[in-house]
Amino acid sequence: MMAPQKRPAEEAESLLVGVRSLLLDIEGTTTPISFVEKTLFPYVTNNIESYLNKNFENADVQKAIAALRDQAAKEKDEKVEGVVEIPSGDASKEDVIKAVIDNVKWQMGENRKTTELKALQGLIWKEAFESSEIKGELFEDVGPMLKMLAEEGFKLYVFSSASIQSQKLLFSYSNQGDLSDVFSGYFDTTTGSKRDKASYKKIATEIGHEPKDILFLTDIPEEAEAAVGAGLRSALVIRPGNEELTDENLQNFACIERFDELYGDEDEEDDIKRFAGGNGEADDDDEEEEEGDEDEEEEEEGDDA
Repeated sequence: MMAPQKRPAEEAESLLVGVRSLLLDIEGTTTPISFVEKTLFPYVTNNIESYLNKNFENADVQKAIAALRDQAAKEKDEKVEGVVEIPSGDASKEDVIKAVIDNVKWQMGENRKTTELKALQGLIWKEAFESSEIKGELFEDVGPMLKMLAEEGFKLYVFSSASIQSQKLLFSYSNQGDLSDVFSGYFDTTTGSKRDKASYKKIATEIGHEPKDILFLTDIPEEAEAAVGAGLRSALVIRPGNEELTDENLQNFACIERFDELYGDEDEEDDIKRFAGGNGEADDDDEEEEEGDEDEEEEEEGDDA
C-alpha cells in the first residue's frame, strides 16, 4: 500500500500571500520532538531534587510550588486518580520537596502539560540554558527563515504548551544563536488550550490583526483545526519524528516539510484554499469558466490551422 501523498507546497502560490503575522508551535514544528523527550524532560527528572534543595527559598520557586499545591488539592477533590498532594508551607522542607518531586514525576509520567507543571520545569530549564548545559535545538531551516521573515516585515509569535519563559530560553540559547529579537510576542497555555478555537481568537485580538491575516504553523491537526475555526489560516509541518498524518489531514491542509516551502511557486491556487482550511475543490462556476476557456482555445487553434 502506498504511503499517503501530500500536495507539495512548492507547487503552490506562496502561502504567505495576505499574511501579516506567523504564529509558531515549537515541538515538532521548529524543534525536534526528540529534543523535548530526550533532553529537556530527562534534565528535569535528573536535576529536580538538587535544584529544589538549592533554590527552595527563591520567591519564584515558592510561587511554583504553591501553584502545584493548589492544583493537587483541587484535583484531589475531583478524585483525579494518582494525584500527589503537596503538604502546606508549615511542613518541613524535606517533606515538601519530596512531595513536589513525586508530583512532578507523576505528571510527567502521565504526559500532562499543565500550566503549573510547566512553570516549575521552566525554572529548572532556565538554570540549564543560562549555564550552557543545554542549548535549544532547532531544525536547520528554522533560524535562517525566521530571520528572513522578520526582515521582510512579518510579525512572528510563538504559541506553545511550554511556558513563555521556556519559549524565550529555547530561542535565546539556541544552537543557531540568539533568535529572541525576531519575535514580537509569546503565548502559552495561560491563554487557553491549543485545541480550543477561543485561544486563537484571544491571540488574534492581542496581536491586533484580523484572524485571516495570521498563519499558524503546527504539526498537530487538531490544533490546526482549532485555529481555522477561529478564522486563522493554518498549515501542517511534517518533520522527522512527528506522528504520521492521515490522508484527510494531508488533503485538508497545506503541508510543508521546511519553512522555505512557505514561499512556494505561483502556479497552484488549490493549495491556498486548503491552507486556509478548505478542501481545495473548485467551485462549479470556476469549473464551468475553465471549460469555457478550453473550448475557446480549441476554436482558436482550429482557425489558425
